[in-house]
Amino acid sequence: MTVQTTLRGRAWKFEQDISSDQLISARHVFEFDPRLLSKHLLHELRPELAQQAKPGDVIVAGAHFAHGSNHSHPFLAMQALGVGLLCRSLSRGPFRLAIFMGVPLLQASDEVIAAIEDGQQLEIDFRQGRVINLSTGASMQAEPLSPFLQEIVQAGGGMGFIESRLINK
Repeated sequence: MTVQTTLRGRAWKFEQDISSDQLISARHVFEFDPRLLSKHLLHELRPELAQQAKPGDVIVAGAHFAHGSNHSHPFLAMQALGVGLLCRSLSRGPFRLAIFMGVPLLQASDEVIAAIEDGQQLEIDFRQGRVINLSTGASMQAEPLSPFLQEIVQAGGGMGFIESRLINK
């Protein structure tokens, strides 16, 4: 599976300090089907997201995204929905899980996050770190992932990356 490096869609804006348990309730910790998990993504904060999000949409959030327990479930759900993540920061565990699950990801400055409102249309080139707010015309820059991490995400995550390496040997 190949993940798109440029996404174009709606911004789903959240504040900072969204915990992993707010991303998907701990009640679903024993579910592993990404299609089922995607129905619960951010349900307690925005129940409409799972029903209305489309591939290409982007979750935009402040600092400390996915803090708390390290669960792969939210990132499986994001990958299944085809949404990307633009946030101010996330700690090492969630960062690694997002990459391993194949979620397009950028960490951006406070200014970039503040320049985006819920519902605006975005185009994000994750490879270049370019963020365009199509609703306002603003063009912004974020630090892209390293080329190696980008390869993992583009391959659909860690397992897809390993499979592609084995096939190409």
